[in-house]
Amino acid sequence: MATPKRLAKTSLAEQAYNQIRILILDQVISPGQAIGIDTLAATLGVSQTPVREALSKLEGDHLVERLPNGRYQAAPPLLLADYADLYSVRLLLEPRAAFLTAQRRTNQTIATLEDSIERISTAGRGMRSQVFIAFVEADALFHQTIARECGNKFLAAGLSQLQANLRVGPFYRARGVIDADAVIREHTNILEAIKAGDSEAAETHMRRHVERARDVILEWLKTQSNEKAISSEE
Repeated sequence: MATPKRLAKTSLAEQAYNQIRILILDQVISPGQAIGIDTLAATLGVSQTPVREALSKLEGDHLVERLPNGRYQAAPPLLLADYADLYSVRLLLEPRAAFLTAQRRTNQTIATLEDSIERISTAGRGMRSQVFIAFVEADALFHQTIARECGNKFLAAGLSQLQANLRVGPFYRARGVIDADAVIREHTNILEAIKAGDSEAAETHMRRHVERARDVILEWLKTQSNEKAISSEE
């Protein structure tokens, strides 16, 4: 395992969360690999308590799994069919959330969405998680704000459970954030529709946004599958 920087003695659980998340997203901790709490604690220079707290949060992100024996492992990779299912659910929920948020918009909602787009514009776009994580977090802020402000707590909870933004880590790690300009353009279209109170336009723009993201991810995964198949035949 590559050695990350040792942690300062403040906000240890949050710092441990950020460091372990990087190790997982960069596959220093491989998908499905067992995670030793004592080893991580020693590597990060902290006690086991903040590491346990960090792993609990990462479990909520679906980046780690807790096994029946109480130990943790990095989550297995999602397959093509998993991503197809994920985006099918997003297409059921997110356009509706945008529709409802356009009806219930507040000045604070608009300000938060504008801030998220600005953060996306200035975030790094490289292939290491330390670079692209700011992009992922700003993208998540946009979608989570719309989900939270839609007024349907069950719809919001469903979208929160998906943790869809963190799922794109393998794509960005392989290629960098190649679709940043498209994301900014599409988020801006959604925002303008919400600002105008145009529910149908907000719903349409969100659907197109999720469909475009789905198509990019699935096409890349198909390419990866084909390359592996060719390699295995050689």
